[in-house]
Amino acid sequence: MSLSHCNHCQHTVKGNCRTCPMCGGSMKQAIDNESRHCPRCKESLSVHQFNGYQLDRCNSCQGLWLEPDEFKVLTSEFDVYRDDNSDPNFQRKPLPKAEGYLPCACCNKVMTRQNFKAISGVLIDLCINCGIWLDHGELEQIRSFVASGGLDQAQDRKLATQASAIEKLDDRLSDVELMEKMLNKYSIKRIFFRGF
Repeated sequence: MSLSHCNHCQHTVKGNCRTCPMCGGSMKQAIDNESRHCPRCKESLSVHQFNGYQLDRCNSCQGLWLEPDEFKVLTSEFDVYRDDNSDPNFQRKPLPKAEGYLPCACCNKVMTRQNFKAISGVLIDLCINCGIWLDHGELEQIRSFVASGGLDQAQDRKLATQASAIEKLDDRLSDVELMEKMLNKYSIKRIFFRGF
């Protein structure tokens, strides 16, 4: 049975919870750090220093395991722009060929795969409870994407998609209003008793 700990009130819950039942704060699953294994090579992960964070890295394939909080900070504009080593010349690579889904380095459940911010071309493997697996070089690619203004581009694309959806909804609403007017004008009772 896994345990979850509240980041705010330190309450412990048996099982996987995302929200604390006591204070409503976010909860973190308690994971045994020594049990982490590379999803690709099945080897134990060792500690690797990166920008003041201790990340878990596979010595064979050089892949990195990041907890959600670490990933959020290391891919934030604030952290990337402060780093002199961030490369703003991002070159999007083609998406890799399809492959099987990887098991989580902590809980061994199958992770989901997603394109970071939908436009970066960097596929990350994500366990919703435990963290993110990045293959060799993907953290640097993501940071380069962020340094090149990629988060703004992703936000602009999301806004354009939402604007298009609103326009389609507006068109459908206009059609419904027209249909309602037609039905009111030519009501069934009127047609039945008087004809057109």
